[in-house]
Amino acid sequence: MCVEFRTLLEKFTTQEGLESLFEEVEAIGIIVGFLLAMAEAFLPFLPLFAIVIINLNSYGLILGFLTSYSATVLGSYLVFLTVRYFLRKPAQKYIVKHEKLSSMLRFVDHKGFAFLLILLSIPFTPSSVINVIAALSNLRKSVYLCILIVAKAIMILLMSVVGYDITSFFTSPLQLTISIVFLVLLYFFSKWYQKYINSKLEK
Repeated sequence: MCVEFRTLLEKFTTQEGLESLFEEVEAIGIIVGFLLAMAEAFLPFLPLFAIVIINLNSYGLILGFLTSYSATVLGSYLVFLTVRYFLRKPAQKYIVKHEKLSSMLRFVDHKGFAFLLILLSIPFTPSSVINVIAALSNLRKSVYLCILIVAKAIMILLMSVVGYDITSFFTSPLQLTISIVFLVLLYFFSKWYQKYINSKLEK
């Protein structure tokens, strides 16, 4: 058991291990990377950041980007449509009993375009929650699809800046440091922006 754990640890923490992992994923086929990125919209516990990094390094920058991008847009929109057509009406009774949720949906109806666009562009935003909230609102389907198309492109691009050629981190401490600082700044910006939206909802 210790040997297996050590082997698994080396796979994710050494340059040789990561290169081997990316080669194995590439050999399996691009459909796996696409399905994993799409599944994250339905299963938010899946680490989208890790999936995107694996896709980028396994299939190359352009193909990895397009795979992750198209999959996340499709997955998010399928969640939106599923909630809109099958769960929206049953949820109305719950919504009217919770003023904060009702206020949030009214906010999305009237001023949600720019806020949703920015939220969904940030890698640390719980996009599965945003998909559900948007589906419960009166936001038009075509409008939300446009938001997803733009926002997900920005989000995957930000992930690509950090995650492409990740094995170079082992030989370039400066690149690793810059990437960590970039991620920390993104994280704090996402937290600030969520608080900013909450303050708008309370007005």
